[in-house]
Amino acid sequence: MTTLVVKDLHKAFGGKPALRGVSFEGSSGQVLALLGPNGAGKTTTLRCIAGLLVPDSGEISLLTDGDGARPARGAVAFLPEEPDLYAGLTVEEHLRFIALAYRLRDWRPRAAALIDRFQLSGVTDTLPSDLSQGQRRKVAITMALLHGAHVVILDEPFNGLDPKAVRELRSVIRDLAASGVLVVLSTHRLEETEVLADRIAVTHQGRIVAEGTLGELRDAVRLAGDATLESVFLTLTEAPDEQGAAEQGADEQGAGE
Repeated sequence: MTTLVVKDLHKAFGGKPALRGVSFEGSSGQVLALLGPNGAGKTTTLRCIAGLLVPDSGEISLLTDGDGARPARGAVAFLPEEPDLYAGLTVEEHLRFIALAYRLRDWRPRAAALIDRFQLSGVTDTLPSDLSQGQRRKVAITMALLHGAHVVILDEPFNGLDPKAVRELRSVIRDLAASGVLVVLSTHRLEETEVLADRIAVTHQGRIVAEGTLGELRDAVRLAGDATLESVFLTLTEAPDEQGAAEQGADEQGAGE
């Protein structure tokens, strides 16, 4: 069992807060969705977890049975909104590159199983420019899984996908969780979150304003048991941000002085 622990993350850009005390946890076999509008801090949070950004303060760790805590980034695979594939490498060559980079032995049977699982067997000799967006995302996921990532992070994975590719990606995410991987995804798509997520962290203005199952979120805002995620989300994010307003007021007062 592996648990990702994110504790009290703060990050600012040019003096403007992007994250203001973000904390949440996720465990093996779960799909954890960071749900929020654009600018809520989702991508910044994910990039901090992946080690691509250094938070100003806070902690990120993986807790694994038997070996205590260790740095998260060594077991985390990050997939950006646009998969970063090499234009001159085929699908098979991408996997060979990963095997060399991580010094993997006997990797071909695992690669073959992943290729079959994600329905890529017909495109192994294909360059990224000739793949659909959904296929490119599957190649990136296959690369991440080849070296045994415990946590797979997907940043806005459904953007730009057609309905068939959305359905395929849903299946991939379910399969990842079923195999024991923790999937952390950021999205503003309520419909995908409602059908996929085991836990939901609602982000708003750089904070997690609520976290839990859909049922727990309904209880938190005192909505009926059949309330949609849309109703829950709007209730949580339309509330005034008192601390943010206070900070803005202080800034304006300081500017006036």
